[in-house]
Amino acid sequence: MDVVGVEDAFSFLKQREDLRERIERRLQNKLAVILRQYERLVAEAIARGEQPDYDALFEALRAAVGPDSAAITTDEAMRLAADVGIVFDPAVINVDAVRWARDYSYELVRGITDTTRTLVSEATATFVETPGMTIGDLERLLKPAFGSVRAEMIAVTETTRAFSAATTETQALLNQTGVQMIRIWNTRNDEVVCPICGPLNGLPESEWRGMFGDGPPAHVNCRCGLALTDEDDEGVIPDAIERAETRLSMLEELGKQKEAEAQRERIAQLRERI
Repeated sequence: MDVVGVEDAFSFLKQREDLRERIERRLQNKLAVILRQYERLVAEAIARGEQPDYDALFEALRAAVGPDSAAITTDEAMRLAADVGIVFDPAVINVDAVRWARDYSYELVRGITDTTRTLVSEATATFVETPGMTIGDLERLLKPAFGSVRAEMIAVTETTRAFSAATTETQALLNQTGVQMIRIWNTRNDEVVCPICGPLNGLPESEWRGMFGDGPPAHVNCRCGLALTDEDDEGVIPDAIERAETRLSMLEELGKQKEAEAQRERIAQLRERI
């Protein structure tokens, strides 16, 4: 690839990263507003000796997450299909995206609400058992459940999940047309030395599907992604080895000897497949 081609490629990747970060921030801001509102409402309910309205929180969070997830999945699926050179009916993609977002957002928000309920119960017990605690003290106890850190964590993780869902949906649609594609795991720079995601960088889905069937996120705050290729497993292994060697160098520079040794073993296994 010539210099112009390399610059164009990096410019495109930068644009994609910028778009993803804007999506994360938008969702984070929406979630932060909702959580901040309910932090106060929950604290006031506890102070009055009443049960917080978890159903209202559930509906508010689902209304925030569901539509954004569907929009992300639809837009990304359209882009991926266009990259391959096949244009699908946007309505078909949108129906699948909305169905996925509806089903998944229900499970996601139910999990968030259940975790919130547990954290609130702990804070309530502390408030009841500690004479002299104020509403302000109670809100500080509730901060892990309703603070900006949690809003960011949910936004990053679920944006990653929506992008992965788009890739999986596009793969299925392409396969229906006879264009067989496989998914490749791609780490972000901040995930290269991650003990979970780093070893997966550049690997075809046959290597990680058993553990992470839907792809990223592999953990909370995971920013990994998926790419599609028409090469078979053996065709992508050389690139996976190159990425693995880059990660090995970084681990060695950081003095992470245990992880580096495991990475050497992984490289040896990949080389046996060539």
